[in-house]
Amino acid sequence: MSAITVPSIPVNESFVQKRPLIAFFLLVFGLTWPFMIVDALGSHDVLPFRLSIPWMIVMGYMPTLAAVIVTGLTQGKNGIRTLFGKLLIEKVGLRWYIFAIFGYATVCAGAIGMSNLFSGISAPFISENFSQFSNPVEMILSVTMMFLAISLVNGEELAWRGFALPQLQAKYSALTSSLILGVVWALFHLPLFFTLTGSSQAGASFIGFLISTVSLSILFTWMYNHTRGSVLLAYLLHGATNTWSQIFSIDHNGNPLVGFAMTGLVTLAAVIVVVAYGPARLSRRLEKEL
Repeated sequence: MSAITVPSIPVNESFVQKRPLIAFFLLVFGLTWPFMIVDALGSHDVLPFRLSIPWMIVMGYMPTLAAVIVTGLTQGKNGIRTLFGKLLIEKVGLRWYIFAIFGYATVCAGAIGMSNLFSGISAPFISENFSQFSNPVEMILSVTMMFLAISLVNGEELAWRGFALPQLQAKYSALTSSLILGVVWALFHLPLFFTLTGSSQAGASFIGFLISTVSLSILFTWMYNHTRGSVLLAYLLHGATNTWSQIFSIDHNGNPLVGFAMTGLVTLAAVIVVVAYGPARLSRRLEKEL
């Protein structure tokens, strides 16, 4: 007796299930840009208000919300648990903690030193807000508190490195994935360039920011692929990058070469990583280990 075959019924997949990465990017921009645009309009007095700090914190976690929504629709509760589980990957080696927390500080110090050397301008290394501390213990405590505050209000890394980067690396090389994510990451900040005050991007060059962000994206991927996909380390690196940018006298030290030096050093570091570890995985680990 021959077996009876039952024809399979095609299931219509949603756009999110078919194109989860594109859906995620669209959702991130849709959830965050309205906040940034409103604040930019407020800075030009087009609107009679600016976003308050609580609303800015809410905006900062919208990328994470987008990652959770798309993960839930495509992978269910188990996918969401796996996504948040990347925050618990902490046994990655001391050297990666050192890189994540202090790596960008060397870039800042190097950029100011180089620009002072070649321009002849003796600009201070530490910004005015921190150079006033005469007691080093007070300064360390202040920097630590600032780092914790900046890290806590940043809700991006579970989105960029937790969700988007694995999706990209499943299709493309580590370098190509980093370049794509770097461009999207830079465009995410675009409305901030139109604010008059209250943003580190106000008055800055978007081209320079784009180059620096893409280069940083390569360094993030390099670290991510060496730390078993630790989003915890990505959060530390992101928080440290934003913190050191405030501590060192980068934006307002009277030396226009600092920005060029910063971009050049970060780009040089990214190029060294690509050459040393290869564009395929930005890591010497076996593919199965990644």
